[in-house]
This record gives sequence, C-alpha cells and structure tokens, in this order.
Amino acid sequence: MTYPIVTLTKFGLFRAQIYTILKRPYLVVGLVSYLMVALLILFYLNKAPSFTSDMEMVLPGTGSSNSVSLNDIGQVVSQTNTPFAGGGFNPRVNYKEMLSSRGVRERAATRLNLSIDELGKPKIVLTEQTSIITLLISASSKELAQAKAFALYESLQEELNTLRADEVLRRDQSIKQVLDQYRERMNITRNAIVDFQQRSIVVSTEQMNQLVNTLSGVKEKQLYIKAESTHLLQYINQLSEDLGVSPKLAGQAFTLQSDVEFRAYMTELKDSIVQLTEYSSRWGINHPKVKAQQKRLNFTRISINQRSNQIFGVNSTEIFNSLNLDLNPKRSELFADLIEAYAKHKAQDSMLNDLGRSAEHLSDQLKIYSREIVELERLQREFNMAEAIFTSAAARLEASKADVFASYPVLQMLTTPSYPVTQSSPKSIIAVIAGIAGFIFITFGLFILKQRRNLIQILLKKG
Repeated sequence: MTYPIVTLTKFGLFRAQIYTILKRPYLVVGLVSYLMVALLILFYLNKAPSFTSDMEMVLPGTGSSNSVSLNDIGQVVSQTNTPFAGGGFNPRVNYKEMLSSRGVRERAATRLNLSIDELGKPKIVLTEQTSIITLLISASSKELAQAKAFALYESLQEELNTLRADEVLRRDQSIKQVLDQYRERMNITRNAIVDFQQRSIVVSTEQMNQLVNTLSGVKEKQLYIKAESTHLLQYINQLSEDLGVSPKLAGQAFTLQSDVEFRAYMTELKDSIVQLTEYSSRWGINHPKVKAQQKRLNFTRISINQRSNQIFGVNSTEIFNSLNLDLNPKRSELFADLIEAYAKHKAQDSMLNDLGRSAEHLSDQLKIYSREIVELERLQREFNMAEAIFTSAAARLEASKADVFASYPVLQMLTTPSYPVTQSSPKSIIAVIAGIAGFIFITFGLFILKQRRNLIQILLKKG
C-alpha cells in the first residue's frame, strides 16, 4: 500500500512543478524557442550531403573585321563587333538567363538521364567589370556535380549553335529573296542593252573611242599633208619661174623627147643638117646633092611637126625645140625634178581630197555615234549599278555565313568544372554560427520582453 501513495505523491509534485513553470510564461517561450533552434540545427546537420562544382566561362573582348576588294565590282566588308560594344544589352546576362532556361536544363538532364528537377537550377554569378561567367551546380555526389556542370556547358553550346544556324538560315532566306529581285533587275538592264545594240550602230563604247581616234588621225594626217603640199607648191613655183616653163609644158617636153618616132625624126634632122652644111660648103646650094639633102631636111622637119602636132597640138614643135633638153643635161635634170615635184603635189592634192571626204564621213558618223553612245552609256550605268548591287549582296551573303558569332558571341571555357573535395552542405561551422546567433537573439528578446515595463517607464520619464 505504500507504493501507490508514493506514486501519487510524485505525480502531484510533477504537476506542481508544471504549474509553477506555466506561471512563468517567459521561461516557457524561451525553452520552446531554444528547442526549435536546436531542432532546426539538428535537421540541417542530418541533411544528405551536397557537393558543388563550379566552372568559369569567358566571352572574347574584341571583334574582328575583314575587307575583300573585288576588281571592277566593289568592296565587301565583314565585321564582327565586340559583344560589349553596344550599351543596350550585355551578352553575359543573356547567357545567364539561357543557362537557367528550361530548354538548356532539359537538354542537360537528358544527357545525364535525369529529370529536370533532379538536375536542379544552377547558380550563375557575373563578375563585375569582366566578361567572366561563373556557374555553380550542386549534386549528391562529387562526380555527379562535375557531370552536371559539363552537361550544362555543352547544352548551352548546342543551344547557341542551334540559334546561330537558325539565324543564318533566316538571314539567307531573306537575302536570297532580295537577290532574286536584284538578279531580275540586272537581267532587265542587260536585255535592254542587247536590244539597243541590235537596233543601233554602236554596240560598245570602244567603237566611239576608235572612231574618235581614227578621226583625230585623219585630221592630223590632213594637216601634215597640207603643210607638205604647201611647201612643195612653193618649190614648184620657184623652179618653174627659174626654168621659165610650167610643169605641164616640162612634162609634155619629156613625153615628146621620150617618143621613139619623134626622137628618130630628131636624129634624122641632126644628120640632115650636118650633111646639108657639109654639102653646101663643098659644092654650093645648087648642087644636086645639096638640093636632095635640103629636101630630106624639109621632109624631116615636116615629119617632126606632124608628130608633135599629133601628140600635143599645133605649134608645139617650136616650143619643145626651144627647150634644148638634149643639149643641156642639167636643165633636163631640173625638168625632171619639176615634173616629179608636180606629180607629188598632184598626189598630195588627191590625198587631201580623199582625207577631207573621210573626215567629213567620220564627222557625220561621229554625230550619230554621239547620240547613240549617250543612251548606251546610260543603259550601261544602270547595268553596272544593278550588277554591283547584286554582286555586293551576294558577297555579303557569303561573308555573313562566316560571321556566325555576330548575334551570339563565342563562349569559351575558362576553367573546367571543378571536382569538389569537400561537401558544400551541411557545414558544421554554419550550424554552430546559426545556433549561437539563435540563442543570442532569443535571449536578448526575452530580456527585452521581461524588462519592457521598466523600459517604458524610463522612456515616459524622459519624455
């Protein structure tokens, strides 16, 4: 019977202690708060260990520029600006959002045979005043954390390659549509040139240049021959004045002197005069031989007159006989020079007439060419412009294919994903600091609550 009484007594004491404690609420609140902090710390320390792998990526700080000069076409410039040249956006922020995007994380999770929730969301840190992007990702094991970082980096590169290829494709489609319009315009201008060439005399600007050069050459030759003809005419006039005979008469004299029949008559005349003189001095003028020789001389003179009149007209014999070409060889040479100079002068006059007709014809043709060349040059300029625009656009299209980093700059791995040596959580130091801080704040709070009346009275007195 003693044991139940003792039990009841102990139970009553316990109830009395609880009642005493409840009568002190600050103590209860403090104990409960301390207990909650302790439980939270124990819960944190009992979490599954987590390991964090980090890696750093960098964007290039400079752009590139290429210039290609195409002969007779133009110049093509391909330029990739530095990704930080524009102040409107920062590509690091774009890449940060892309690393956290669902598409990149799903591709990385698929690569590791994980769900997107199991992969988790990486922490991205942008270092100020640099082009460095730091990626941190946690996992339950060291190897998995490192693999997640690798997978995210490769997934981002694949996403960037996809976006670049899509941009190039869309840009190519747009430029090709424009190229078709440029090509059509170029074909129209080319056909216009062909139609004009079929309808006109001029088919190229080279014809105009050749015609101008030819006309200049004709006029230059015309001036030269005219000057030479003037000089030769002065020589002819002076020589004719010195010889006392015109070039025509000198030429006729030479023609007559070169006639075989006339020269035979002249030889006969000389022989007859010699014989007649000899016979007259020997026998007198009434001698039969003298008379016969006189008849021979008269017949020869009549024959000479008839031959000269037959060739050049009446009374030409006396004129040609007065020239005495056979008796004066020097005079004969001057006659020859006079005749030759006169022939050259006539040839030059004929050539001047031909050149004048040629120059007049070329001038008329040049007027026609001048009217048509203006239209041809206008059509050629339109074609050259259309061709230059087309070839420049085509060159820009080819250059843009090489410039794949214009919108999405290249991203390089600065440091490989780290292999975590120590776990990132839970950490004992964090638990200790959190516990001490919790106990300090709870104690300080309880002290303020307990002393609130005294504090209020002090403040009221000061007020």
